[in-house]
Amino acid sequence: MSAEVANGPAPPSLERLSLADVQKDAGPNGATTNGTTLNTNIQSPADTDAIQTPSSAVPGGGNQPHSASLYVGELDAAVTEAMLFELFSSIGQVASIRVCRDAVTRRSLGYAYVNYNNTADGERALEELNYTIIKGRPCRIMWSQRDPALRKTGQGNVFIKNLDTAIDNKALHDTFAAFGNILSCKVAQDEFGNSKGYGFVHYETGEAATNAIKHVNGMLLNEKKVFVGHHIPRKDRDSKFDEMKANFTNIYVKNIHPDTSDDEFRALFEKYGEITSASIAREETGKNRGFGFVNYVKHGDAANAVEELHDKDFRGQNLYVGRAQKKHEREEELRKQHEAARAEKVSKYQGVNLYVKNLEDDIDDDKLREIFSAAGTITSAKVMRDAGPSDRSDSPSSDKDKEDRREAKEGEDEKPEEDKEDGVKKENRPTKKPLGKSKGFGFVCFSNPDEATKAVTDFNQKMVRGKPLYVALAQRKDVRKNQLEASIQQRNQIRMQQAAAAAGMPQQVA
Repeated sequence: MSAEVANGPAPPSLERLSLADVQKDAGPNGATTNGTTLNTNIQSPADTDAIQTPSSAVPGGGNQPHSASLYVGELDAAVTEAMLFELFSSIGQVASIRVCRDAVTRRSLGYAYVNYNNTADGERALEELNYTIIKGRPCRIMWSQRDPALRKTGQGNVFIKNLDTAIDNKALHDTFAAFGNILSCKVAQDEFGNSKGYGFVHYETGEAATNAIKHVNGMLLNEKKVFVGHHIPRKDRDSKFDEMKANFTNIYVKNIHPDTSDDEFRALFEKYGEITSASIAREETGKNRGFGFVNYVKHGDAANAVEELHDKDFRGQNLYVGRAQKKHEREEELRKQHEAARAEKVSKYQGVNLYVKNLEDDIDDDKLREIFSAAGTITSAKVMRDAGPSDRSDSPSSDKDKEDRREAKEGEDEKPEEDKEDGVKKENRPTKKPLGKSKGFGFVCFSNPDEATKAVTDFNQKMVRGKPLYVALAQRKDVRKNQLEASIQQRNQIRMQQAAAAAGMPQQVA
């Protein structure tokens, strides 16, 4: 099998950052490595912002000097062991290769381990093959590390933001390699592979990280001034963020009347304290967009303005006044609200909501309610249906039908004016929307768990319209998925034991 491997593109120009004067500060680029036990079921780390790739970080001690284990990340899902062997065997003799996969689906997790017989080959592979294009994506190579404590200390980890979108992993690595030995380097990307404008560089030592911050912070990379600083763990960022929330001075205002001027807006809030800025968001044409921001000098003045002006009528509209939030914070709050509402809904319907399948196509909500009404009081009954009307596929398509419709439309056009007006009035009346085709399953919710249990006992496998019903307690999608994965894993284990028994091998004890 031939691997789609190519050299990566040249890094973007970083002409505004001169590193010649600090090359002398660069540390040695050599390290010993230790082997690692490959684990194909490693979970992702909790802090996704920092560079903490599964089972990979700094080179270890010299307890296994004759082997070298490399972590290879950012792999396409289609990359196989054979492709990696073809690439890495060009450096030296490969002892083993493992692409880590999901335990149930066997889908690639996007990273692999390559083990050489000696450290020198590992060093050459790290030097020559890092960021090589494999299946259209540049791979990221690091020394493998078994000890997770060494990955989570955060020592030597540098955060860079305001990066130009043209800067990729290799360009970032080339820029910061002058200051010390880099263990890992990554530019954050979205789901489409586009740069998010920030990244991380993990040095072997804290001194190298401090040196990089000293020389690069505030410099221009691709005509953009970058910020470079020590990476702050999420826990510390959250505690600092909570402190900032408790002492806010910037407030957000919406539902502003379109005719409100900037002077009126400022005068409204100046009554509560000294303001550093007050502005209404406007379009390019100058039209008021209905929201704005006010920043106070003191937190107490800002809190007082929120308390006094929130939901207050201003020029005929009730204002919304609250603490200004960043986009990620608003999204997090909405997510928590959604999860809370979902949990409340699950708790409310726990043990009373039934899933019913194998329904005949002509059974609607009313008939479903009628079937199960003997078991108790039903609060809701719903047959799931397709989005479109059921007769969409049966719409007339012959030439004769088209001609009939055309003649009917012409006849309608020839109606007297008063008839047309009546027709318009009739069309504007609400009509019952045609139902889509039944999906063959639905839900029935009872008033208490005892009635739901009775319905399961009485109606499961009961013949209705010549078909046996399947009735069970409704489950959330994630619960069903977990049960299915556990069932598949159990079946796979049984098959492996049977195959081992057939081959005359001793069976593994779980």
